[in-house]
Amino acid sequence: MDLASFTEALRHLSAEDIRICAAGLDAQETSVADEVAQWQAELTIGRLLHSRCTRAETQRANADAHRTARLVVDVARRRGIDLPDSDVTRVARAAAGIARGLSLQALPDRFRELLLARWARAVEAGARREISAA
Repeated sequence: MDLASFTEALRHLSAEDIRICAAGLDAQETSVADEVAQWQAELTIGRLLHSRCTRAETQRANADAHRTARLVVDVARRRGIDLPDSDVTRVARAAAGIARGLSLQALPDRFRELLLARWARAVEAGARREISAA
């Protein structure tokens, strides 16, 4: 998945999707292995931004992250979620981190896969949590 398809998918989130994803992100915070993998990906992105990217690439990555976070907030607002909202914030921050990584051409595929896998697991874990609560 590239940045364009990721942000396009975010445009189609429902309010329930945002809640489910936030619940899944919460569930992941309890897994030490997932936290370590996420830290490794974030550290790699940070290292790339500081050591191997041009100033323009760094600015573009940060701008992509900012636009993606704003997109999540705008989608939430359009879906009727009153802001500020902790679930929206959690999802927007996670999406921004993913967008920052996806915008970097030099990001190794395994870290790109880690970023996207975290998102997929969050959606799945949130959905399982919703089903068990029903």
